[in-house]
Amino acid sequence: MTSATSTELDVLGALLAFDFIGFAQKSAALDPTDPQYGQAVGAAFGIAARRRFPQGATPQEISGYVAGVLGSLDAGGEDFDPAFLEGLVAAALDGGAATGGGHPDPETTIQARLVLTLRLVRELGLDTDQQRELLTETAHRLAS
Repeated sequence: MTSATSTELDVLGALLAFDFIGFAQKSAALDPTDPQYGQAVGAAFGIAARRRFPQGATPQEISGYVAGVLGSLDAGGEDFDPAFLEGLVAAALDGGAATGGGHPDPETTIQARLVLTLRLVRELGLDTDQQRELLTETAHRLAS
């Protein structure tokens, strides 16, 4: 596992734990120019999305889900384009979370995937141990 992957998993772990100081500190260590940037968060997002939609989802279901997510976000969440988020969810369900559905700006993509992953984890009701399992599964998938 690369240091970029490890840092991203630390960032995601801090977010899921609502450790916002740790999240901010760890996020500062991310390097958007690193070729691995976004892969760990993308993989975790893909795993969570496929758990949430184990049978897949139609474009209409994805659209409805994204509308619900955007409607529940605090100020700033509306900055995400619904079509962009729908593309991320669709790519994740097709198994392309680490590479597909991205935005030309990798920072926007990772931010959107972090927001969506947090929402998915909350919807799935993952407790602390299950969140750690998600991060461990992500690390294993990236290592293979």
